[in-house]
Amino acid sequence: MSKKISLLALVFILMAGVNLKAQNVRTLTLDESIAIAKDNSPLSRAAKFELVAAKWSYKSFRADLLPSLVADGNIPNYLLGSRSVSTQNGISFVDFNQSDANLDLSVNQAILPTGGNLSISSGLGRLGIFRGENNYAWQSTPLLVTLRQPLFQFNSLKWRNRTEPLRYKIAQKQFVEDMEDLAFTVTQSFFDVLLAKINVEVSEFNVTVNDSIYNISKGRFEVGNIAENDLLQSELAYRNAETSLTNARLSYQRAEENFKALLGLDDNVVLEVVAPDAPSDVEIDEDKAQALARENNSTSLQFELSEIQADQQYDAAKKGSGFSASLQASYGLNRTAQDFGDLYEDTDNRQFFTVGFQIPIFNWGKQQAEIKAARNQQQATANTIAYQRLQFELSVRSTVREFSLLKGQVDIAQISDDIAERRYDVAKNRYLIGKIDVTNLFIAQNEKDSARRGYIQALRSYWSGYYNLRRLTLYDFERNLPIVHEIEF
Repeated sequence: MSKKISLLALVFILMAGVNLKAQNVRTLTLDESIAIAKDNSPLSRAAKFELVAAKWSYKSFRADLLPSLVADGNIPNYLLGSRSVSTQNGISFVDFNQSDANLDLSVNQAILPTGGNLSISSGLGRLGIFRGENNYAWQSTPLLVTLRQPLFQFNSLKWRNRTEPLRYKIAQKQFVEDMEDLAFTVTQSFFDVLLAKINVEVSEFNVTVNDSIYNISKGRFEVGNIAENDLLQSELAYRNAETSLTNARLSYQRAEENFKALLGLDDNVVLEVVAPDAPSDVEIDEDKAQALARENNSTSLQFELSEIQADQQYDAAKKGSGFSASLQASYGLNRTAQDFGDLYEDTDNRQFFTVGFQIPIFNWGKQQAEIKAARNQQQATANTIAYQRLQFELSVRSTVREFSLLKGQVDIAQISDDIAERRYDVAKNRYLIGKIDVTNLFIAQNEKDSARRGYIQALRSYWSGYYNLRRLTLYDFERNLPIVHEIEF
């Protein structure tokens, strides 16, 4: 009885292991693989973090344009020691023991058109002298308005107002491109796994068939129907098939591991990839693709940003090497008193005005050299961008033309695969009845294997070309809609 129970337990454990293994097998199509990668791949998460970082960087710039409230001060600032003072009899040292504290609250606002800064502040301070009887004095600044304005200088805030929104827009476009670039990479990796799987299946089939052919050849050789050369050739084919199977399994394992890492899947999951169907007819107009690429791809915005940056450097060179000045003016109220209650009565005016300037007189031609260098760099950038824009448009045009031919190549490869399969079946049957020799059989076998791989390669070229067009144009040609990827911040 105990033996039966042990046997049943063993069977149960084995069946559970089989079921667990079956549960770990995951069948994936190309579309499912791309969707998993966009949700779970380390590359997709990195792209999302880059977009979030760009958003917060843009928010930081927008905050620079708004008023800011700042509090600063010293509480307390205690001093104990001695210092030298000048007297009629020379220099003497005076001990001091004091403490002062102050607190200022200010509202600052950057002035975008001029690059200046306007500040409105209020402050309070107290000084304490500790010598004998303690003495205290209060100082208040109920209101102080200060204007700091550069004159004839480079306005960096104004230029940032042009570049920062464009940078954020580029980051948004780049995120969509990163997702489509990931789809392209997944497509390549998917077909790496699929082709490796096909190679394993072909190699397993060839080992089985060549084993049978070798055994048949041995029988025919023993009765003198074939020469020893044919027997050796069939044996060599069998051994080569075994070697190919070993290499194919190693290649499949490597491709599968890379594919799971790209999708962010656990290494314990067993994947079963399914070849995509033959592609549907997708007609892509060349001019439409060009217009979509110019409108949607971040490359066009990168060109615009580069031109603005070149203009910015030229403006900085002109403003930085010529006459410059700065104006600072302030007006406010202040009051000092021994008693805190008297601080805000009968306040006095507090005014300050100054204009500083800098005029380069002679610097060995440095001013003109910097301006000319920036001007020529500006022109170099413009010409480089013109060439890069032309290259980008040619790339899109070439990709559209190549894609229009890929559907026909898939159809031809599929027909060739069917023909090679039928030819091999005929050759195998003719060999079994002794109508052809083993050399012709192996030729048909190699052509069958090559045609099968050729069909998978044609599918790979088509879908890779399709997703390449998507990442260039950021447009879904099957649905006739722009590609948008939303994320939650």
